Amino acid sequence: AFWQVHPDAADVLTRAVLHALAPQAGEVALDLYCGAGLFAGALALAVGPAGAVAGVEVDSTAVRDARHNLRPWPWARVHKGDVASGLSKALGRKPQGQGRERDALPQARLVVADPPRAGLTRPVVDFLSARGSGAARFAYVSCDPATLARDIGLLSARGWTLEDLRGFDAFPMTHHVECVATLTRTPPA
Repeated sequence: AFWQVHPDAADVLTRAVLHALAPQAGEVALDLYCGAGLFAGALALAVGPAGAVAGVEVDSTAVRDARHNLRPWPWARVHKGDVASGLSKALGRKPQGQGRERDALPQARLVVADPPRAGLTRPVVDFLSARGSGAARFAYVSCDPATLARDIGLLSARGWTLEDLRGFDAFPMTHHVECVATLTRTPPA
């Protein structure tokens, strides 16, 4: 599993994500590429037991660690699997009370993603922009400004607006930078 090398990076990035999403008690959030559950844990505290947080991660070790780390907050769950596949299934979900799977991803207004350097896959961009996803605030954590710019362009063309972009020197003495972009949209009805 991956972890930031800078000792303050986790706290700084978590504060930036919480500022970007402005979660309120009772809200629902998705944490895509959730790793060990850093952002999911912070979101779980913010939305409280009346809310819900669903993390998605493909790496088995990271899923195990995230589930362990999120034990104090039973309203935060981690789904093992490919993010694109999980989101595709979420768009095809059945309405509540009609055989919806217990482990299906919830519809969420708040989304955070911290993908690998390759950035978001097209199915993830499609999900975030789709009718019925419910996503309205998106915190995009990226260690690659080039893929971040590409993805912001794709999202902007589909109705998202870049509200804020912050850079963090989480890798001192290197050319690498960590970014947190805040995007918003009014979901289509």
